[in-house]
Amino acid sequence: MSENRTTYKAIFKATSLFGSVHIVNVIISIIRSKFLAILIGPEGYGIFGLLNSTVDIVRRALGLSIETSGVKKISQAYTSKNQKSIVKESTIIFWIAIITGFLGSIISVLFSKQLSYFTFGDYNMTMAIALVGVTILFKQLTEAQSAIMQGVTKLKFLAKSGLYGNVIGLFITLPLFYLFGLDAIVPAIIISSFLNYLVSYFYFRRLKIKVSLNFSTRVLKEGKEIIVFGGLLTLGSFLPVLVNYLMQIYIRYLGDIESVGLFSVGLVMLNAYVGVIFIAMSTEYYPRLAGFNKNIKLENEAVNQQAIVSMLIIVPVIVGFLFFKDLVIKLLFSKDFILVLPMLVWAVPAMLFKAVSWSLGYLIIARADSAVFVKTAVVYNAIYFVLCAGGYYFGEMKGLGIGLCIFYFLHLVGNYIVTSLRYGVQCSRVLIKIFIISFLLCSLSFLLCDLENLIYRYLTFIVIFSITIFYSYYEIDKRIDVKSLLAKYIKKKK
Repeated sequence: MSENRTTYKAIFKATSLFGSVHIVNVIISIIRSKFLAILIGPEGYGIFGLLNSTVDIVRRALGLSIETSGVKKISQAYTSKNQKSIVKESTIIFWIAIITGFLGSIISVLFSKQLSYFTFGDYNMTMAIALVGVTILFKQLTEAQSAIMQGVTKLKFLAKSGLYGNVIGLFITLPLFYLFGLDAIVPAIIISSFLNYLVSYFYFRRLKIKVSLNFSTRVLKEGKEIIVFGGLLTLGSFLPVLVNYLMQIYIRYLGDIESVGLFSVGLVMLNAYVGVIFIAMSTEYYPRLAGFNKNIKLENEAVNQQAIVSMLIIVPVIVGFLFFKDLVIKLLFSKDFILVLPMLVWAVPAMLFKAVSWSLGYLIIARADSAVFVKTAVVYNAIYFVLCAGGYYFGEMKGLGIGLCIFYFLHLVGNYIVTSLRYGVQCSRVLIKIFIISFLLCSLSFLLCDLENLIYRYLTFIVIFSITIFYSYYEIDKRIDVKSLLAKYIKKKK
């Protein structure tokens, strides 16, 4: 497979853009998490996680995955340079967001009593769920604006809107937690959601796309493709939320609300702090794949390139976390959350499997292969729940981590079988070589990260981490010529 240097630069550019923004967001999350860990503790995190999951289930069930289904149509209109088509598709996306947002909010209010009992085991959180349900409308509108920005490749606008929304939300909501403790959870969720919408709207306005506010049934007719495709994607986005929600209920049933808080923190670590690669992947990689229009040669090359980049970036993160996991948890949260480590020790290394499996899996979405997408979504989420529930039952947090590790390995194997048989995807020798070396580095770190002798432990870390950094830099430099890029960047700044 020929390795296109221009494509690699585009991948790294998107990853560095969203990666740098993500790092700032992580710093914001560290500050927020640190204060929340002190102010509301594991119990507060449990309530916070359950409230968000409950409302997110309603949004995912009705939202038509507009953040993904909308991108495809906007991207096609933008590629053809048809401004009229961009306006039309943007209008359709906005009205779908408004309708689904209002519908979701109303359902949350109407069924808040039942949702409270099912989630918390009593009716005490009925009003909280009803109030938080309002955020469904804000989130749908935010997702619609983000989809349009992504579709017209205004990635800087998209990145800045998320960043500034988080910064403003942090400074406004932290005082609420300081003053009101657990009672601030509901207002903080609502305020943060509304602020994210306002900031997103500010950047969307700069696109100067005049969306029509006049509704007609023609909007729904012309948006049939988005609605149908979004309905299929809904299954894929709804099932993970539903499964994690059921896991939270399951953990609360077998354990307590604090255990739910630990599980929520574990997911935050995996999806937010370690997940920089996957954010960039969904933002740049997916529209690029969708634009290849089923050209298997281009698709195959893109899949291999994305998987290679993802591994080279994520392996140093995995190695660093394994050796400094105690410090990371205490820094990001507090010593009260140290009990989540048995889960993360097994789950974080599995992000190597996820880096490759997601690179493969996005091809199914880009091709809009509904039959395969639905079947794999159902099977994968069923496996996820069985492994995680069984793991927690037999081994609590450690069992959860083992279950997650096995799941991501099976996810990788499954995606490779599906994409190779159905689309002809082949893993290049370069990808296989990098995967084997990355796997060995992660495995060594996993086996040696808990050496009782601190001197031996940190000497081992220095050796393994140095090898990891050198290898990643060497492979990245072969593809994008890091020195020349840095020289151009410094010259540009001058």
